[in-house]
Amino acid sequence: MKSYILLAFLVVAACFRAHAQPNEDLSGGTVWESEPYLATDPANPQHMVVAWMGNVPLSRLCIKTITTFNGGLSWTSPAIIPHVSPTYTSADVSMAFDHSGNLYATYIDSRQSPDSGAVYIARSTDGGLTWGPPAMVISGFADGTKFPMDRPWLSISRTTGPVPDTLYVTTKPAPWVAPPNRPYFVRSFDGGATWSAWRYIDSAGYLVGSVIQAPMAAPAIDSSGRFHCIYPTYVPSVSVYPRYIMATAGPSASFSYNTALTVVGGGAIDTLAKAGGRFTCDPTNNRHFAFAHVENQYGDLDIFSLETSDGGATWSPVQRVNDDPAGNGKMQDMVWAGYDEHGNLVAAWRDRRNAPGSGYQQPSEIWGAIKWHDSAAFSANFRISDTAAPYDSAYLSINGNDFMNVAMAQDTLSAVWGDVRTGVLNIWFARRDMHTGLTTILRNIVSEPLPGVNLYPNPANHSVTITGPGMSRISIIDPSGNTVLEKILVSDSQQLDVSVLPPGIYTALVHTRSGTQSIKVTIRH
Repeated sequence: MKSYILLAFLVVAACFRAHAQPNEDLSGGTVWESEPYLATDPANPQHMVVAWMGNVPLSRLCIKTITTFNGGLSWTSPAIIPHVSPTYTSADVSMAFDHSGNLYATYIDSRQSPDSGAVYIARSTDGGLTWGPPAMVISGFADGTKFPMDRPWLSISRTTGPVPDTLYVTTKPAPWVAPPNRPYFVRSFDGGATWSAWRYIDSAGYLVGSVIQAPMAAPAIDSSGRFHCIYPTYVPSVSVYPRYIMATAGPSASFSYNTALTVVGGGAIDTLAKAGGRFTCDPTNNRHFAFAHVENQYGDLDIFSLETSDGGATWSPVQRVNDDPAGNGKMQDMVWAGYDEHGNLVAAWRDRRNAPGSGYQQPSEIWGAIKWHDSAAFSANFRISDTAAPYDSAYLSINGNDFMNVAMAQDTLSAVWGDVRTGVLNIWFARRDMHTGLTTILRNIVSEPLPGVNLYPNPANHSVTITGPGMSRISIIDPSGNTVLEKILVSDSQQLDVSVLPPGIYTALVHTRSGTQSIKVTIRH
């Protein structure tokens, strides 16, 4: 029984085919561009903004944004949200519009050794073209050594009239912090200028417990403006199975709780999966919510969804969303879901149904399904991406900054995600008419390679030479994702002995003051 429960817990903790046309590479560079986030203006669905963690010459990784006002037919040049400190690195961006059309972005700006930084928020009053100065949301030292600044999610309760919209942010401890850990909640009533004192989302009877390392709270705002979220919990004295808890914030930021899901699945899983869930509210019904998540019921990870029609008091049985054969060993993960303005529910995820093997380290595609508002089941699955992206060992070496999300409006699906079809992790965009099944052909609009980093000879026998400005370190990653060789670089041209490595194809990550460049290296002896 203990092993069965542990396997179930790991699921929580690891938290119509189309005529496919070419997808658009939004980043288009030769370096890692990762963690994309898509925001759609509810007043004008043709206005979309994509943000991601990108490279800037002579600076550390920062948050970059591009904007379209015509549904993706053309895009602006990238805008940059500046660092609070030149020694900081930015990550984990999320965005939301308020009722007046202001766009907000929350993100981490921080460094390790010595640890410093915080979750910050920036505002754009021109639809993402420029960004104002950042304001602190929650300090990295707000809760001692827990560093509550990982994967901050922003949600906004849009209200009309003289009362400003309420901004909410949930976050969790840094990924290297050992449990017990808890999710955090703050809110702002003045457009992000000031923030409430932070509090834990969980409480007695609904605690996360002492085992889950990364208890991410997935937030959502219902059509009446109430804040809700779902987070994982595993407390054996309360339930022998892991659970997902729905928390609803009251006027004083006190929470009420309901159990959304008890996870009883078992069997073999892969803990590398991106297993976070997505909580979303139907804008046509303030009592109708859905939770899409990754779960193991048939011996491998699949995408599941469940719904409530009474505000979370009771929940439907889970529905399996991906329609490849159950128990076929093909892992699905990295789910995102959302309702459109008519109450249609769309889900999208990273899919490996066409991969030759099983597990995380397989070629993948982006697939989706829709549950129309008058239907009891999801549609046949459709492919969103036009190319199967190979697995790349650098997913492991950079903590897997592969990510995706989707939005649907006016029966048109827009999606962004990261994959490695070009040999580096770039950001791709697709737009699909949900009635015709056609994907729009779009252009490559951004190309931002790092200043030249070269590695030669390649293939190599016994040594390689690395040249480039501002290099600090090189990491050699084997096909299994293990760092097998690492060296500090102290000049703009250095030699590295690779004779100790077995023949094969490796990934070299060259870290510079402008970012990190990935180079495939073949070693022969």
